[in-house]
Formats: sequence, structure tokens, C-alpha cells
Amino acid sequence: MMRSVSIRTAVTGEWRLIVGILEQCGLDASDVDPFGTTFHMAAGADMLLGCAGVERHGDTAVLGPVAVLPEFRGQGVASHLVRAILMRARAGGCRRAVFLWSRCASYFSRHGFLLAPRSQLPDEVRASKAFQRHDGSSLSCMRCELA
Repeated sequence: MMRSVSIRTAVTGEWRLIVGILEQCGLDASDVDPFGTTFHMAAGADMLLGCAGVERHGDTAVLGPVAVLPEFRGQGVASHLVRAILMRARAGGCRRAVFLWSRCASYFSRHGFLLAPRSQLPDEVRASKAFQRHDGSSLSCMRCELA
């Protein structure tokens, strides 16, 4: 596990860096709303290692995407990002967090997420652009109670 990882909120003007990380990880940046998503950046020494996005809908934090550059995977960077997002969501009054895919179930279960039917998500999440972008990709998602 990397010991010298710092997590910070992305600042204005870093969208190209975020897109670069997502693309290097094989993720489609066009699926991300750059205005509705708050990104957190993982940095080590003098370089970025990864990023994770979160959207807030009512008292629910919707996580994703989470991306760590290939050369830094397996070192705990994603866990640092996810823990920071969950901590900040809880501190900001969110009662739950969701991850709209079930394909990373074993990873997110380590952070307290459980599989849940999408039909049980709060109305504000099902009405969100994030949900609409991924509607139909899976019948289930991951959910974590924060309160």
C-alpha cells in the first residue's frame, strides 16, 4: 500500500487531466458530467495517480467513475479515494452512497457496499442524469448506508 498518497478535490481547469486518467484506464469520459460531478484526485510525490467522481442527489452520494493509473493499481490508491469520498459524503449529510454498476461488487463490498436492486434507489437518484446514463446496464447496483 502506498503511504504517501494525498487526496484533494479537483480544481477548476483540471478536467483535461481527469479525462486523461479516465482514458488511460479505458473509461469513457463522455459518460461523465463535468459540471455535476465533483472529482477527487489522488496524488503521490509530484504526480497524479488517479481520480474518483461523486455526484450528490438529495442525501445520496453517487460514486463513479473511480480510476487509478495502471502502474499504481494494487497499492491502495482506489481505497484511499473511496474512503475519502465516503467520509466527505457522510460529513456533508449524505445518508447513503451508491455505485450504479454491479461489476465491481467484490471491490466495493470491502467498503461496506451491498448489491441492491436499482428499483430501490431514491427517486432523486433514479431521476438523475447519472442514473439515466447507465440505465439498463444492470438490474442491480451497489449501496452503502452512511448514517
